[in-house]
Amino acid sequence: MKSKEIREKFLEYFAKKGHKVLPGSSLIPDDPTVLLTLAGMLQFKPIFLGHEKPEHKRAATVQKCVRMLDIDRVGETARHQTFFEMLGNFSFGDYFKKEAIQYAWDLLLNEFKLDKNKLWIAVYEKDDEAYSIWKDVVGVSEDRIVRLDEENNFWAVGPTGPCGPCSEIYYDQGKALGCGKPDCKPGCDCDRFLEVWNLVFIQYNRNEKGELVPLKKKGIDTGMGLERIASILQGVDSNFDTDLFVPLIKRIKGMVKKDAPDLSLRIISDHIRAIVHLVADEVIPENVGRGYVLRRLIRRAIRHGRILGISEPFLYLLTADVVSSMGDTYPLLITRQALIQKIVKNEEEHFLTTLEQGMKLFSEVMEKHKEDKVIPGEVVFKLHDTFGFPMELSREIAKEKGFSLDEKGFEVEMEAQRERARAAGIPEDKKKLTSINLEGFSQTKFDGYSKEALEARVVAVFREEKLVVLDKTPFYGESGGQVGDTGIIKVGDKALRVIDTLLSNQGTIVHEIEDIDGLEEKIRVKATIDASKRRAISIHHSATHLLHQALKDVLGDHVKQAGSYVGPDKLRFDFSHFSAMPSDEVEQVEALVNKKIEEKLKIEVIEKSYKEATKMGAIVLFGEKYKDRVRVLKIDDYSLELCGGTHVKSTGDLLFFKILSEGALASGVRRIEAISGQAAKVKIVYKAKSLYDEVRRLIKKYRLLQAKKEGLGGGMRFTETGIFEIDITELDRLASAVDKQDSLNVNKLLEHLKGRVEWLYERIAKVEKEIKTVQSKSAKSDSINYASEMRDIAGAKVLLKEFSDYTIDMLRSISDNLKNQVKSCILVLVDSSNSKVRFLITVTPDLVKKGYSAKKIADVFAPIISGRGGGKDEKVEGGGKDATKVGEAFDKVLKSLVNDK
Repeated sequence: MKSKEIREKFLEYFAKKGHKVLPGSSLIPDDPTVLLTLAGMLQFKPIFLGHEKPEHKRAATVQKCVRMLDIDRVGETARHQTFFEMLGNFSFGDYFKKEAIQYAWDLLLNEFKLDKNKLWIAVYEKDDEAYSIWKDVVGVSEDRIVRLDEENNFWAVGPTGPCGPCSEIYYDQGKALGCGKPDCKPGCDCDRFLEVWNLVFIQYNRNEKGELVPLKKKGIDTGMGLERIASILQGVDSNFDTDLFVPLIKRIKGMVKKDAPDLSLRIISDHIRAIVHLVADEVIPENVGRGYVLRRLIRRAIRHGRILGISEPFLYLLTADVVSSMGDTYPLLITRQALIQKIVKNEEEHFLTTLEQGMKLFSEVMEKHKEDKVIPGEVVFKLHDTFGFPMELSREIAKEKGFSLDEKGFEVEMEAQRERARAAGIPEDKKKLTSINLEGFSQTKFDGYSKEALEARVVAVFREEKLVVLDKTPFYGESGGQVGDTGIIKVGDKALRVIDTLLSNQGTIVHEIEDIDGLEEKIRVKATIDASKRRAISIHHSATHLLHQALKDVLGDHVKQAGSYVGPDKLRFDFSHFSAMPSDEVEQVEALVNKKIEEKLKIEVIEKSYKEATKMGAIVLFGEKYKDRVRVLKIDDYSLELCGGTHVKSTGDLLFFKILSEGALASGVRRIEAISGQAAKVKIVYKAKSLYDEVRRLIKKYRLLQAKKEGLGGGMRFTETGIFEIDITELDRLASAVDKQDSLNVNKLLEHLKGRVEWLYERIAKVEKEIKTVQSKSAKSDSINYASEMRDIAGAKVLLKEFSDYTIDMLRSISDNLKNQVKSCILVLVDSSNSKVRFLITVTPDLVKKGYSAKKIADVFAPIISGRGGGKDEKVEGGGKDATKVGEAFDKVLKSLVNDK
């Protein structure tokens, strides 16, 4: 029976038994405390916990799962995978043990046609009720029912809460796969008895005293592994020999030019299934959380590809095979196939750039430590931090070679890195909170959402640190990426400036005051925020929410916020994405945000319970701790996120949105900086005006250079600059486009101006090069005439000559020509332009032998022009700052030559 038929038959059977067939959930669970979906019951956890009422009394699902607990055993055994599918049926206060057991037995025997003589049962050692049902109702002989302890056959949601015993159905695969012990039976670690189906009977609530209190409404949670039941129904000894894996393994073999070890084939075929489903469910490779799980799987698979002799990216090619085989069951794979392939290929290419270097380091270290066979912790850390080797991958490689890792040393290095990151991530103002004792302080009442000023009482004054705590305040304490408010606290007639507002971990809002004189505990004060600054901050905060959703719309739902800065000057938004955004994607995001600004969408804050907010579909951040009551920021029907910051009332208040930059922050994390509001309008118009002025300046320079070129006899003047003249009305058109939130036209006009600037720079560089060519030719031809200007001084021919706008290369050319022509001479050639001096002093070898030296001449010449030079007796080159003293320097040189001789 094919795996597709097994899924269908399972769901059809339970549908006939009154179960509602529901879709499996995402691998990213709604529960923020759980990293990945590990079992079919996870989507029903709120029901079993009593937090929600079920819509259906009975349900059945096929649930995709990722579990990393046994990753080291994948491929080594016949039954362990990181990705697997769980077939499950559930009851919420409806049927219980008897029906659950009967359904399972009936399906296995009458639908899947299993041999009942090969089925064994394991029950919880104290569950006499289940034992009796299996023996007396179902008819399983006592010698095939095994009682196991709590560790094996008792399920619990946690230390407290719903729990209960379970019964497991095992399939006897035969003595050939067993350990050979006469008492071998379910519970043994060998492969003979394969656990097929686990039936959990949720009948107790464990209280804080550890007591088991019977539940009024009992529940059923069952799970049967598709891969395992497929191996039985397809008559094979291993999950990897089923139709779920065979086509994949065949495809991988086709990529290999040598005999392929089964272990690597199995690992790659398992991991690629997990990889494809994780990416489809919006996970991207990162160094933390779910992203780390994905990265670890990809890099482990790459390394096993290397073992097979595959040195180029190959996993991305296998993604199509997974989509082809599983797309009918999971249509999302088809929808996101291109994105999956792109993300996997990008990660492959990234790791392959460092894999070779990392393996080389591994070999060197193993050679160095072949006696103790322990890889030092600092090396493991370097492999992790510099070459991208997950620690678990290093452990696996070391184990294969008979080595172990100094994992404690690695953890010391990791903790040191985390400490550095924490220190670097704590702003200086935040560190001030660590210098004061806020123990015993309660959460400050914050009224700043609705008020800009209020009267308050001083609770505490920290004079040395210039920090003040009030009983209530309109000042927002820095948190969630939003900077703290500034403003004034008025004591009588004296206004004290608040330069920052901080928020402690326990919710105490602390104000930093420029001058704390006059503040005393218990006195009444008036606190007023800087409203204009707050508005600029609020505009940028609302803009981050529009930006977040726009990024999801353009790049995909895998985009997740990874950090932010929201200030009055700009916003910064860090987000998960696997590659740089090309300019067209940046423009799409920018245009989409401006479109929403133009639509003047309503922005509102709704207070809800956390549970209600997540049911509404509000975006939450994994790992964040939320209170029972949360604020939900709703931007019409476009964006819905949990947020405690301050915001404007309409997207129209943002006026305009402009992305300033997009770049990499870390592997898998990008950063956008942007501006919005009046600041954006001013910045864009100012930038356009700067470009406009630059164009005018360059045109003027270009024309002067053309005139100079013509004057040197360099050909006709270029006359096309007229087409690059610009009208001041272009700036008016740009300002109008900004007012209309027309970012595409804004960018078009800005690019138009930038294009003119770039063209003019290119033309200017070309003309300057042409001028130098003309001057070089002129210098070469004129050097014949310079010979006649030489003087005879103390038996040597000497030329001291000043030029204008000559390069050092031109001076060298003149010097070479004169030396070839005259044979014996002393040359002091100088270029003076823009008040600066270049000089070249040369002495022919015959005169050096007579005691003349370019170095000695430079020692006389250079100090007078405030310069210096370097070289040998035959040639010195140098420069100076004072072109007005060249004549004086020449005179000194002439006198020195006469005096020396």
